[in-house]
Amino acid sequence: MYVDVHTHLFHERFAGEEALVIQRAREGSVSKIIVNGLDPVTNRQTLALCARHENLFPSLGIYPVDAACHAIDPTTWPHRWPPPERFDLDAEFSFIEKHASSLIAFGECGLDHYWLKDPAAMKAQEEVFRRFCTLSIKYDKPLILHSRKAERRCFEILREMKVKKANFHCFGGKAVLASEIAKEGYYFSIPPVVVRSKSFQAMVRRLPQSAILTETDAPYQGPVRGERNEPLFVIDAVRAIAKARNEEEESLRVAIWENFKRFFGDF
Repeated sequence: MYVDVHTHLFHERFAGEEALVIQRAREGSVSKIIVNGLDPVTNRQTLALCARHENLFPSLGIYPVDAACHAIDPTTWPHRWPPPERFDLDAEFSFIEKHASSLIAFGECGLDHYWLKDPAAMKAQEEVFRRFCTLSIKYDKPLILHSRKAERRCFEILREMKVKKANFHCFGGKAVLASEIAKEGYYFSIPPVVVRSKSFQAMVRRLPQSAILTETDAPYQGPVRGERNEPLFVIDAVRAIAKARNEEEESLRVAIWENFKRFFGDF
């Protein structure tokens, strides 16, 4: 069996095709797919979508940029896309905690220092991230982390708060740091972009096999630049990881399946 531990199947690029995409994955032996919510709207979409498909599992979170929504000044927003809409963070945490027993993990959550560089926004992100760490500890469920340009800081907070289970999704930091993080028992999910990414290939060569999971981040991070990614393509990720590590593809697939069960439990 194959696993995809990070997807966004509620994305508009899948509109009307969700069932077909999920069927293709199932026929390709991708038997576990985690859908990650990002905000109040997509958290609810995630729950609804997972309720309709037995091989989909929900993980609810708050994307780091959205986590700083109250600290962002729209008049100084530097990007071409609009700033996140403000919402009641306390109410959303209550909603997430209400559904904790049915979740496989918490997240997408974490820190982003790529899009947000303002100190007030960074502080707001950390406050929300720490709340997710508290949920992880309270309910003994993993965190699925976004850590873009904030990989070291995410790691520091995890250790400070003594979080036991965390997966760094689509890790963009240095391979040396990844090795250090793996020694603490945390995991890394590798997307199909590893097919064409020298940095991901270098990282998977350094990681212990026991720390590796697979994801798609669908519809992003696909094996072909510019084309829509989907859960079926974790097969491409496994193949590329095995090649980079000079391992047999089948033995790696089995190892990743065992990693999934050890990390997420009996889902």
